[in-house]
Amino acid sequence: MRIVAGKNKGNILKSPKDLSVRPTSEKVREALFDILGTSVKETCFLDLFAGTGAVGIEALSRGAREVIFIEREPKCVKIIKDNLEKTGNSQNVVVYKIDFLSGLKLLVKKNYLLDYIFLDPPYSRGLVNISLLEIAKLPILRHNGLVIAQHHKKEKVLENINNLRLFNQRRYGECYLSFYDYVNI
Repeated sequence: MRIVAGKNKGNILKSPKDLSVRPTSEKVREALFDILGTSVKETCFLDLFAGTGAVGIEALSRGAREVIFIEREPKCVKIIKDNLEKTGNSQNVVVYKIDFLSGLKLLVKKNYLLDYIFLDPPYSRGLVNISLLEIAKLPILRHNGLVIAQHHKKEKVLENINNLRLFNQRRYGECYLSFYDYVNI
């Protein structure tokens, strides 16, 4: 698994040897950041259910100002920190070893306003919709921000959640990227 583009292009990232984590593939990361384009530069980006940190590190490589990683598994947190060190991206990052609900609430307490929230929870546990419902309740997304959910092709995601509106979906093999924007209600 390697960084696709930007200042860290080609750097190989660590990932767990077992199958407990399913890192976002290079193909999906490349597609995601091709869609987002240069709008990632100078933004605050959240990698929720961060796993190996590949998506957040890709955002840093492409110019994100700050990236927050939320991951509850200790071995994954260590891998994220190792990958950040390996790529020289230990500045302007925060890694929280915490579950996603507590992590989101912590970001509210710390007054974060995020430009992008990327979430890739374990498949087929209903965590995509639970996460989206929670994000929609909390004041952590800028008015022009985006939420991107990666989920299995068989998982049905909510289309409209309070001020979040599903406006685009792209399929990549077994997964979808679902894009939500902020709508004033």
